[in-house]
Amino acid sequence: MDVLSLLIFLVILIQADGSYKRWIPNTNFDYAYNWDSGKPPCGDTIAVFSDDSPSVYMQMNTTLKELRLPSTDITLILDNDFVLGFTDVPDNNPSCLSNGQEIHFNKTYPSDWFDPKNWCSSTTETGNCTDMVLESEMVPCSYDNVVFPKDSSFFVNVEAEMEIVVNTLKISGKALSTNTLSSFLKTDMGTQMFPKPHTGERSKIKLSRRPCNNPLGCICGNDLPEILQRICSIQKPYCAKQACKHPILLTGGCCEICGAKLTAEYGTGFNFDTLRNGLQRNQLDGKEDFKDVKFVVSRTSNDKIQISLTDKHGGLQSIHVATLMKADIDQDILSGGFKYSLGKIAMEQSGPAIHTPSAGARTGGSGGNGGETAGIVIGVLVVIGFVFAGLFFLYRRRSIPEISGFKVFDRISFRRPKVKRPHVEVPPFLRFSFRSEQAENVGPSHQGFENPIFGNSPIGVDKPMDLELMPPPLESEEQPTFDTSGFDNPLYDTYIQESPFSDAATVENEEPSKEKSGLPED
Repeated sequence: MDVLSLLIFLVILIQADGSYKRWIPNTNFDYAYNWDSGKPPCGDTIAVFSDDSPSVYMQMNTTLKELRLPSTDITLILDNDFVLGFTDVPDNNPSCLSNGQEIHFNKTYPSDWFDPKNWCSSTTETGNCTDMVLESEMVPCSYDNVVFPKDSSFFVNVEAEMEIVVNTLKISGKALSTNTLSSFLKTDMGTQMFPKPHTGERSKIKLSRRPCNNPLGCICGNDLPEILQRICSIQKPYCAKQACKHPILLTGGCCEICGAKLTAEYGTGFNFDTLRNGLQRNQLDGKEDFKDVKFVVSRTSNDKIQISLTDKHGGLQSIHVATLMKADIDQDILSGGFKYSLGKIAMEQSGPAIHTPSAGARTGGSGGNGGETAGIVIGVLVVIGFVFAGLFFLYRRRSIPEISGFKVFDRISFRRPKVKRPHVEVPPFLRFSFRSEQAENVGPSHQGFENPIFGNSPIGVDKPMDLELMPPPLESEEQPTFDTSGFDNPLYDTYIQESPFSDAATVENEEPSKEKSGLPED
């Protein structure tokens, strides 16, 4: 019984500790981002504080040429054994911007309490930060322990005129109650750390000192409309575009996600830690394929259990895990609900990923997108093909010579191209002439007839119309010459005996009769 009592005490103690929310920004002198140069002052630089500067914590020994303070009050918090020296000698350290110039302290505006980026969620006061899915739960909940770290100064905006409830609060290692915190805020130091708004009142911070020890889980409260609207008004401008179609919005979230959520009603005997640890153990632990899945169980303000899952691969892995979890819970419900003690459960998921991950991405690897790579390769090949086709066209155009005075790719015409006809020499024994009764009327200059279409057309006299793609005008053709002396054709001019039985010698020696021939006398 003693061992059992000790275990119960340890469980209650762990639950009582709850989670921690640690403030991140500070106004320390040595914090590089608090200066407009991106480096803290050193060497012979001149450090300048404006009238709006908050309290500054100086914990690192350094040297300066000058330290210019504002005309209004400013609090410089010096660490133990802090030493500040002044010199005109530059510092040759590469990390020191030392050339006698002025650098200004630019942390002149407070960081907002309701900004999720300003908080680190951890299981211990000084532990590592853990990833959170819901923006509303990144800001301190009613059961969280708030820590403003030691050896730092702060500049916090709480001007939302709301009631802020947290479990505990520490500033520089000192735990405060509601009354002591109220008194601190009235001091000069408290006013510089938590400045009063220009209009309205500061939000009231209440310390409940009620840790989350409810087996049903605790309600954060930041998903209520008023607080959630304030949180999301700061966070939404920084929401990234999701790599999936139809992303979903979680209860208590500001940015849509790629993934899935399960919403369930709990029944008698439900235990928050049993559900969370059981799902983690059964579906995620030891699964290398799902190592990138973020998994959060929360109890919402409408008294429902929400299981949120997301990943960095367009929701592919988280949707798979959510399907397995729902099947596990459904099977438990059919079996009587003795394992998880949940009632009805509903699942909502985002659409398919815009860029389908490769096999390496599905198993948590960093492989590229296969479809995208194939598309790039095909595109490059197409471009190369067009380039080579263009080069080949230019090469062909320059390399093809003129053919018979007609330029290829020059101009196209409906007229005949210039073709030089060859000169044909006729042997003497083949020369002949034609004689007829009208031979006297045909002069030597009229061989043949005049073609009205080709030779004497009015179009031929005028300059031809330049048509598109027309070749140069044709030159006069060189006509072939013929010998007009000729010879007597015995088949045309010789008298032929009518009788086939005539003596060949007689016919050969007989002169042809001019009367019978029908030819005119010379």
